[in-house]
Amino acid sequence: MISGISMRRITLVGFGLLAGSIAAAVKQAGFATKIRAVSSKASLDKARDLGLADEFFGYDQVEEWSKDTDLILLCAPILHILKTIDALSKVSWAARGSEGAPASVGSHTSLGAQKTCLVSDIGSTKVEICKAGVKLPVPFRFVGSHPMAGSEKSGCENNDPAIFENAYWFVCPPEGTEESVYAPLLELVKFLGANAVVFPPEHHDRTMAWVSHMPQMLSSTLAGNLPERLLAHNYQHYAGRAFRDMTRIAASSWGMWHDIAVTNRDETVRALEEVRDGANKTIDAMKAIDSDAAISGAESSAAVKLASSAASTPAADKSDALAAIFKQGNEGRASLFAPGRNAASAFFEITVPLKDKPGALLSVMQPLAEEGLNIRDIELMKVRENVAGTLLLAFKTEAEAARAVKLLKYLGYEVKER
Repeated sequence: MISGISMRRITLVGFGLLAGSIAAAVKQAGFATKIRAVSSKASLDKARDLGLADEFFGYDQVEEWSKDTDLILLCAPILHILKTIDALSKVSWAARGSEGAPASVGSHTSLGAQKTCLVSDIGSTKVEICKAGVKLPVPFRFVGSHPMAGSEKSGCENNDPAIFENAYWFVCPPEGTEESVYAPLLELVKFLGANAVVFPPEHHDRTMAWVSHMPQMLSSTLAGNLPERLLAHNYQHYAGRAFRDMTRIAASSWGMWHDIAVTNRDETVRALEEVRDGANKTIDAMKAIDSDAAISGAESSAAVKLASSAASTPAADKSDALAAIFKQGNEGRASLFAPGRNAASAFFEITVPLKDKPGALLSVMQPLAEEGLNIRDIELMKVRENVAGTLLLAFKTEAEAARAVKLLKYLGYEVKER
């Protein structure tokens, strides 16, 4: 078997985008590991046509697909994951305790040749899923997980073997669980290029409430509350990049977010209340500003001198409180990319101005590809008609970024490192 994955068989339940991407990566690598797809008939037909799996089962065939597999990874929406865990707890061949109850994970009930089967999931919340999963009978051992990866697209036909590259993948084992129990999952995470983070389920949900779930609610609220005074004149079309970026995820599907909302309600509400308190402080700081003093002061040369020393003296226009909020915002933003903490900090970025003409993007990308430089992320910034846009390119290593800078400068581009 090719080095990288030692598992003989991986069972992916809910064969959509992420399950399809995992399967595609395994197949692309040429591993002998068998992929077992469990899904709806339509999804199974797609998986079969694309050659993404070796075995195919419907959801209701749980007695069959739950056997003889090293890892069962539940890749469906959260409430479906909970339903599947319940179905697994009732399979007839699993060990049963007294009065038909599942045997505990510490039980030594003999199951003949049936070996331990690791069960995990990719759900976006963890507390409720882990509570249910830990009750599974022998030979199942449950360890929840959550990869921070996805796309606006869905379905296994849109699979991307590199979708997990450099992403965080949270692994949430029950307290006291030895790493050897979930080693197969860590093996898969490493193979897919993700960064495993071992986290208690409660810490996961508390963190995701702030950095993922609350931002989604705010984005939807922001986009959904455009005032009539703008809408009546179609003025919302003049929205700049800031508003467009802040409302991008407002296009998300309610179907997925329903499950997140109902399984991480309390922590998300807590995060929203904390942001509301912060917004109220910002409103108070804005109201405190003496606009007349600022405007009149700007008309005198004395105000110019005052402005030059504003860093060490109170602002005459009473804007100090708002300035402090901006400073806190600057520091909070910078903390996201603290070395050794954020996976994105491993990227080395450069910017390249582009001319507004056909083929401008290709003229930058093609030489880099011919040089064998692998671009890990790309963004087209500041695009306006007849004005040069700026291309942001990210590389995994500093050496790769340096080679790109040298090459593009040789070709006449004004390249800057970020």
